[in-house]
Order: sequence, then structure tokens, then C-alpha cells
Amino acid sequence: MSVSVGQNVRRERERAGLSVRELARRLGVSASFLSQFELGQSQAAVSTLFAIATELNLSLDELLGHSVAPAKESATSSGSRRGKVTDPPEVPEYLAFQTGVHWRRLADLGEDHVDFLLTEYEPGADSAPGDQPQRHKGNDYGFVLEGTLTVVINGRRRRVKQGNAIAMRGDQPHRLLNETDQLVRAIWFVTG
Repeated sequence: MSVSVGQNVRRERERAGLSVRELARRLGVSASFLSQFELGQSQAAVSTLFAIATELNLSLDELLGHSVAPAKESATSSGSRRGKVTDPPEVPEYLAFQTGVHWRRLADLGEDHVDFLLTEYEPGADSAPGDQPQRHKGNDYGFVLEGTLTVVINGRRRRVKQGNAIAMRGDQPHRLLNETDQLVRAIWFVTG
């Protein structure tokens, strides 16, 4: 996590008129942790980042400091318009969380509150450690590229294997775990 993510959180928290103590209370974390996170001295779990984004009414892109730029039109070699192509994001290749989860933003879709991510889950990785499921606005749509991801929704476990997809409501308590000894890679669209 770079200091800029914490700085973004601080700026947006202040813009919302919230004290460190009040936002920490809403997130269920200590004010000390939140203060250290804003200063870049600690890392947040995936579930905490989703909670922060939800509380501050931001997309993950906005929270992580990625501006949403208009997409550029591209032409194929025949000159016909085929789609939109965006510039590579000006972000670190991966965001690595203390929980063994890594995110890479794949494209700027040019839409508010839609995140397109490549995620990696190291063996033993957990998106919401300590049995504290994450919740957020919007919906999640995932496709497992390799490995087997365990998804827990409302306490119900489901194993999503390579080549399979899952959709879930973000407001339902959920966790994403790698209970195997192999890396899991997945593509996610997170709306909200």
C-alpha cells in the first residue's frame, strides 16, 4: 500500500466531515489503526478497503487514487471502429495486501463505481481475516482463471474451480479464501 492511498482516505474522510474516531467506529477498527493507515504506516485488509470505500461513498478506483479518464476510440487495421481502448493505468502493477491477496487494475472502464481487477490469492490468503466477512455496495462478478477459490456467502461455502464463475451481492457478508497450496488467479468486476 502506498502512502497515497492513506492520504486519499484522509482527504475523503475530511471531505465527508468525519473524524478519525467516527470513521474507525463505523468500520469496526481502532482509531489508532486508521490513523496509521492514513499515514502509510500500516496496511488494510481487502475487507477494510471495501468498508472504507462504502462508508465514504467511493469506488475502489477513487479510493485507490485512480482517476477515471474518458476512454479513447481505437481503430482496427481496416480502419473500422471496433471498441474503446484505455491507456495503461498509472498504478503499481499490483497492490499487495497483508492477507495474501493481490489486486491489479486491468482497465479504466470510464464508468463510475465499476472496478475491473485481476486478483491473486496466495495459499492461505483470506479477503476478510478473523472471520469478519466483508460487505459493500454493489455486486461482485468473478471468473477463476486458475486454481480453486473458496467463496463463503452468508456462512455458506462454495468452491469455485478454474473455468467457473460466480456472482454475488456485495451487501451479503462474504469472504474469498484460498484453502489450497496453489496460487489462485481470478478476474473480478466489482460494481457499486
